[in-house]
Amino acid sequence: MTSWQEFRGVLALVLASYVAATPAHALVALNEGHDRIFVNASVSVSRDSNVFANSDNRGDYVYSSSLSAEYTRRAGWIGVNANASVGSSHFATIKGQDFNNPSLGLEFTKQTGRTTGSLTFSGSKESRADAAVNVRSTSWNIPIGLNFKYPISGTYTLAGSLGYSSRRYLDENAFASLKSYSASMDLLHILTTERDLIMGYRYRYSETSKQLSSTDHNFSLGLNGKIIRGVNGGLRVGYQTRISNGPGHPPPINSWTVSAPVSFPFGSKKLNLSGSLSKDLSFTPTGGVVDTTNANFDTKYAFNSHWSAVATLAFGDSRFLGDAGRVLVSPGPPPVFGPHRHDDYITWSASLNYSMNEHFKASISYSWFKNWSTISYGDFVRSSWTMTASSRW
Repeated sequence: MTSWQEFRGVLALVLASYVAATPAHALVALNEGHDRIFVNASVSVSRDSNVFANSDNRGDYVYSSSLSAEYTRRAGWIGVNANASVGSSHFATIKGQDFNNPSLGLEFTKQTGRTTGSLTFSGSKESRADAAVNVRSTSWNIPIGLNFKYPISGTYTLAGSLGYSSRRYLDENAFASLKSYSASMDLLHILTTERDLIMGYRYRYSETSKQLSSTDHNFSLGLNGKIIRGVNGGLRVGYQTRISNGPGHPPPINSWTVSAPVSFPFGSKKLNLSGSLSKDLSFTPTGGVVDTTNANFDTKYAFNSHWSAVATLAFGDSRFLGDAGRVLVSPGPPPVFGPHRHDDYITWSASLNYSMNEHFKASISYSWFKNWSTISYGDFVRSSWTMTASSRW
């Protein structure tokens, strides 16, 4: 079945759900309601002015559809969440970019007892345009994580995590697949009923298919809960050292890290304002090291139970530090950028959303993205509008 046929089929399903809209319930409920199965479907059409996120500015219409199923179990000590989905997109004129991307997810949670936490497994195929390399890429992503929290005594709690992630690109001649192993440990101390002090350490080992690897050590300190009057969330500041194993024995990279997801509560339930600030070292799809700082602000206003509007504004700065210490720069595509590239971006978006009930929702959105780069190929503007209809049963 072609992507367009899938699009029309899911569209018919969504329209049928609109006509037959009733109060939302699980499609299947078992074991006296402890086990539930939901099915979700959506269709969308969008106009993307810059499909590849580069200075060529090639635009196209994109028709997308998705179908997913969710399973939840709430019985006993262990909760279960599972999901499976497939998303398809068809490009109107640009050949070779259509995709069908499946995904699977499984989570076990424990929310009662002295020790709480979760164990997660997931896998997905992703196709996207990456502003760091200015081309489209397709990869298989597999993250696995274990998180736990254990109260030691009095006002102290121990929290930790173990993680593994793999991003494997289908074209490993052009891109560098990445595997990462991480472990972290946090000590939480209750300062007041509204605020916790956090002291933590994170270890991360990464290796790419280009025979490059690195080891990160990050020490951090932060607050969780009420940051200041009128601001809730978290604030964590750390110092990171990355030791790279590459040609020429590159020197360690030292950098500050920041993580600050916050919200601003208002007296009115109609208005919700949140934001975040982050800074960390990461890898580009070609194996380069980049120091990225991002800040974004989100505003949501609910006119009533059916209509709402969302607006976002974000800024970012990326300093490319080379491929694990190497200074080679090749034009591509996809280009491999060394330490002479520096990017800044600004983006904003707005959407109008309608919800008849859980069985039928629709939205129309617009986004604008501007990237300034010291590499001419990476200097571009990208805008898009999207209309979406979805249904949940």
